[in-house]
Amino acid sequence: MRILTSFFTALAIITTVLPVAARESGHSGHGTRTGNSKTHVSRYTRKDGTHVDAHNRSSADHTKANNWSTKGNANPETGKPGTK
Repeated sequence: MRILTSFFTALAIITTVLPVAARESGHSGHGTRTGNSKTHVSRYTRKDGTHVDAHNRSSADHTKANNWSTKGNANPETGKPGTK
């Protein structure tokens, strides 16, 4: 009985800690997370009437280190180096 309790306690800890660690490391568990993951943005109009064409941007992941606009990185769509 004690072994079974220990097993389920360990299982509960693992299933709680691993998803948090994966999120913080940028790995979702569904393939390898790379710095050039992109999100498509559809065409839209700003409040001031400016039209913005459809484009791709780096995916949100709570870090600026791997954004295309960060110094040392480059936009894979245009080849333009980051400046921020």
